[in-house]
Amino acid sequence: MNERERKVIDFQDHRFARVTKQVLDDETYLDKPVQKLVYAVLCMYANNKTMKSHPSIPTLAKKCCCSENSVRAALAKLESLELISVTRRKKGGVNFSNEYTLWVPPDWFFEGGSNNDFESFTV
Repeated sequence: MNERERKVIDFQDHRFARVTKQVLDDETYLDKPVQKLVYAVLCMYANNKTMKSHPSIPTLAKKCCCSENSVRAALAKLESLELISVTRRKKGGVNFSNEYTLWVPPDWFFEGGSNNDFESFTV
């Protein structure tokens, strides 16, 4: 590719996903790569204004190249760390994909402190 064909990355372009740097940089709470990958894929699917996304568990597993059980465990960990919230959706007894809301990491996440619930949580 020559210089004329190359383009500078434009993060305002919708072909890119924004991922919280502190989550990717974390070495304290997220101890498995799949946890960061699931978070990144949720970011990829998230609406830029509402920060909500609706990928199914099978879709997340396919995008993350892992099992559905690994995705479920990663989602549980992300939820316990208050990085996401999960709203289970049903209509007329029929299950729909969950709604995932991405949250700004809590202060203790940045400071390397601990969440009261985290210490008793295991995945």
